[in-house]
Amino acid sequence: MIDYRRQYNAFRYNYKLRKTSLQKEGVLGYLLNTAGYVLIIVLLITSLLVSVSSEFLIAAQTNVNYIRTFSEKQKARLIAKSGITLATYVLEADKKGIMTGMLSGNTERYVDSYQDIWAFNFPELSIENGYLTIRIIDENSKINASILANEFVDRTPYYSVTQRFFINMGFPQDYADAIIDWVDIDDSRSPYGAESSDYYLTLETPYRAKNGEMDSIDEMMLVRGITPEIYYGLGGGTSGQEDNLVEDNKGNRDISLSMFSDIEAGDLPEESKLELKIGKERSRKLSDYFRVYGKRSDYLSELNKININTAPYRVLSALTDHMTDDTVTEIIRRRREKPFSSTDEISDLIGDENIRKNIITVRSYFFRIESTGKVNKTTVTITAIYYRDSKRFYYWSEQ
Repeated sequence: MIDYRRQYNAFRYNYKLRKTSLQKEGVLGYLLNTAGYVLIIVLLITSLLVSVSSEFLIAAQTNVNYIRTFSEKQKARLIAKSGITLATYVLEADKKGIMTGMLSGNTERYVDSYQDIWAFNFPELSIENGYLTIRIIDENSKINASILANEFVDRTPYYSVTQRFFINMGFPQDYADAIIDWVDIDDSRSPYGAESSDYYLTLETPYRAKNGEMDSIDEMMLVRGITPEIYYGLGGGTSGQEDNLVEDNKGNRDISLSMFSDIEAGDLPEESKLELKIGKERSRKLSDYFRVYGKRSDYLSELNKININTAPYRVLSALTDHMTDDTVTEIIRRRREKPFSSTDEISDLIGDENIRKNIITVRSYFFRIESTGKVNKTTVTITAIYYRDSKRFYYWSEQ
């Protein structure tokens, strides 16, 4: 026999618990402590897509229809392509300032930082019997290796930044000279560099120095001295000798209450208030600190500059000869509290006006998108370099 009174009492008890939780924590807090965590992300992404364009929904539906008839690898590839499309619309939404003012710290449309929607750690999303993960990385946080020299200047200020970077990593300055010889337009060897006639053409499998802009970042492994071990950060220099390393200095990018600007600090859980450690990044992989796309014809172009709001610790340390650990730590600490809206805001930390005006910026233009589609045990990852202003892809690789 069904005990209706007992069921009624249980229903009232559960109702009171939910009511109390909602009153105490708010809708967001209640969802974040339940299975609604993923719902928040879905709602955020959906609102962005609806605000920006309906094209993604059409493309996604088209891909879903194809998925039903394709093999697992083809299905995974289409899911990954949908992720690239999704990422471009997230970037477009950020550019249009759709989320400006809604997220904590995100108050200026023309400032890019790790407090923007594109920088979140998006969870794995389920899509048509498969799964999708996307990651968006700011390429303007890195040093543009292609503009150490160009057709008009034998040596740009980025050469000195590159030289300091390698010295800080425990490598000789030879690497900076070898890179400048690879990208400059002549065959005259730098003091510690290498050119076609004196090195590359003497190899067992000879080839010529590029003498131009690199096509992709992994081209650095063709440069004299930069072995796969060094490129992938597996050894060499001070590898294994550094202390107090951190995974990154991006701050907490997980979906949490601290994302939302209308949540008071006192309402946050204690664990979300903890100060994340600042220090040199654990990764020594060169592609985490160098890029190859920008505007080679004009080394002073905004496209080549390094975003001070997103630059890694190791890149910040190489900006000038006066970048101490305390200075770099203070820059990262300040930008976590509030992203810089102008490079002049750190004039007390970087006194060189030429660096502030010509090398660093607070905006980003190039983004690396990594999208992985997974169907059962089959995965396909697409990596693309996207120039947001022109909506153009400079690089595309599928694995």
